[in-house]
Amino acid sequence: MSDTAHHGPAASLRRIRLIAGHTLGAALHQRLALLLAITGAALVLGARWLRDFNFGAAELKFIADFGLGAIGFFGTLLAALATAQLFCSEIESRAADCVLTRPVRRWEYLTGKFAGVVALLTLFVLTLVIVLGVVLAVRESQLGATLAPLPVFLQACALQWLKITLVAAMTLFVCSYAGSALFASCAGLLLALVAQLRGFAGGGSWAWLRVWPDLGLFDGEALLAAGHPASGGWLLSLAGYWAAYVLLFVALASYAFKRREF
Repeated sequence: MSDTAHHGPAASLRRIRLIAGHTLGAALHQRLALLLAITGAALVLGARWLRDFNFGAAELKFIADFGLGAIGFFGTLLAALATAQLFCSEIESRAADCVLTRPVRRWEYLTGKFAGVVALLTLFVLTLVIVLGVVLAVRESQLGATLAPLPVFLQACALQWLKITLVAAMTLFVCSYAGSALFASCAGLLLALVAQLRGFAGGGSWAWLRVWPDLGLFDGEALLAAGHPASGGWLLSLAGYWAAYVLLFVALASYAFKRREF
């Protein structure tokens, strides 16, 4: 009876869900997400008063690009900092030891931590998307103009979510062997920068970068500029690209963490 309760997919999912819930609660308690969300929301709200510096771009387009940029920038910071802090703090405080002495596999622990961070990033993106959507809706009604159909705007925001959750997966891989949260967060941000510049990698000595994920593919601003929804096939292929790299980084993190000594 005991073996049945602790083994099987249902038991694994239950443990992952519990760890994810604990991780999300710890993240909200730290108020890092709240601070970055307030800062990002303030920038989005202030975009109207920055339109004089937009070098001639249409106001609605400028507000949308600025808002998506704020979501991407602060979301990347949150993905790296929160993942490193939430994971490494439990390792340093030996709280992870208490969890792992129970019938919890290390890959379940890692997956639960990642799921908790993804939930945090989802709340963060939803909050800023609502703020940005309200600002755009108010200005559209005042100007009598429309930026883009709602599906295009939502797709552009979803691309930002895909990008920052991929950054969280990269940082989780570093956390699986890193000795401190500072190193893990800095390394995660560095890997995100490399992935952002991946599209500029040519041949020669930089050819190896082609195996690294390309965050430039998740360009919500380009989707808004096109003005029409992306095709279902393109979205499906991009989601598969994202899922493949997330699974790869989580698998590598599980492999490294399994061989880590405490």
